[in-house]
Amino acid sequence: MTGKEGKNRIRKNWIRKIVRIVFFVLLVFFLSGASLIVIDRYIFPYLATVKWAGKYDFFKKATQDIVVVNKTEQVTVSEDQTISRYSNESASSVVEILSLKDESKDPGKMKDADFVKYGSGLVITADGLILAHREAILDEKSKYRIFIQKDKFFDARLVAIDSFTNLVLLKIDGAPSLPVASFIASEDMKVGMKAVAIGRSGNNFQAIYKAGLVSQYDSDFSLAGALPLSDKLQGVYIADFDMNEEGDDKVVGGAVSNYSGSVIGILGVRKISGQKQYFIVSSDLIQELMNHYISSGSVKRGTLGAYYFSLTSESAALFGSPDRGALVYSPSGQQGLAIIAGSAAEKAGLKIQDVILSVNGEEVNAENNLARLVSKHKPGEEISLKVMRDGQEIELKAVLE
Repeated sequence: MTGKEGKNRIRKNWIRKIVRIVFFVLLVFFLSGASLIVIDRYIFPYLATVKWAGKYDFFKKATQDIVVVNKTEQVTVSEDQTISRYSNESASSVVEILSLKDESKDPGKMKDADFVKYGSGLVITADGLILAHREAILDEKSKYRIFIQKDKFFDARLVAIDSFTNLVLLKIDGAPSLPVASFIASEDMKVGMKAVAIGRSGNNFQAIYKAGLVSQYDSDFSLAGALPLSDKLQGVYIADFDMNEEGDDKVVGGAVSNYSGSVIGILGVRKISGQKQYFIVSSDLIQELMNHYISSGSVKRGTLGAYYFSLTSESAALFGSPDRGALVYSPSGQQGLAIIAGSAAEKAGLKIQDVILSVNGEEVNAENNLARLVSKHKPGEEISLKVMRDGQEIELKAVLE
């Protein structure tokens, strides 16, 4: 072998070694990348649904948004579109409610909104107690059928209507053991958290999912309308669900879930001047309703009968008013429009421009508005009102209607 041939052989051996090394490095990168994709897309999401693993934040965070920065430094967020992966646990307790006014079996009436209505509800006890919103059913005289599966339903009866929250309770008699919704504590509900509204479509028991954010807590929101009433819910969480598609109203009464599968409330709606506003009835209000029902077999709350304006630090800065309390108020300035005739407020001697500072010693403020404090009491109960009138504090007694 000549010296030239020896050098060529050495060169070829080095080239082979380099090729092997490059091939090995590429193989390692390929296998590690593929394994990471498998772990990220399949293993972590599966573990997040397993009870023992799902309680660890590591697995939950591993399934959340992936942030990608491109060469122009624009940030885009890629999110898994399969919302049901996070909310199957909540969806299992969401049922379909069919309200029937006419059982003539006339096919022409099956889509007549005056005779038939589909809505959603939530199982809150395994023996068949169903929670829904008033707008998810027709009326008290309707017949109700609760679908728990595509081809399986039970007759139900309306057992309670809560005029304060506009929630209703229906009961299935003789129901099998049903999956029950798991609620988070109300203090764990935060503005900015992701949420999913879950309902049933009225079409083969299909689920409807609406994703969004809990965008704000609206302390001025009242079911009574523009001006709060002492006997209607004031203060709710608002979520920015896109509710503009046909059939979206069927989600009303269904669960609002976080991305871990726990229920944070149910979806409600109010109509003002022909416009619909959607909101969340939170878990603390649901628990309060259940306490009323369990203790008495009904939901009856005492009523005061006064329209008011909630005073805050902002109103104090603008008008020089107290920074807390409820100002008995009417835009017209007329006593008869601020105090309902024959109400507990009128009998107690409340007057327009009175400021109610406390109810039974509990201060009236932004967190504890007048409506929430009155709603804790039953008809016939006497409450003590600390009132500021013409700069002087007085005490009035009111027996709730």
